[in-house]
Amino acid sequence: MSNSTRSVTATRVADQSVVSAIVEAVAAAEGRPIRSLPPLAHSINPDALTACIVDSNTDGHVAFDYCDHRVVVHTDRTVTVD
Repeated sequence: MSNSTRSVTATRVADQSVVSAIVEAVAAAEGRPIRSLPPLAHSINPDALTACIVDSNTDGHVAFDYCDHRVVVHTDRTVTVD
């Protein structure tokens, strides 16, 4: 992580998609517009990620790298970007 970025933890609101929450949190960490980020699908399958998180009935998380950040998406609706 470079000095121009920061860690961000966000909680997804009820009607917000997992993908939107991730992209918004990474854009906030980068300090740049969402539209300037590469497609999330270049790092992870968004449909599979959504299925793992939204359809889960257990506590857990999925972690992956996106835009030189470690993204952790928890089943409790929390997204952390380091």
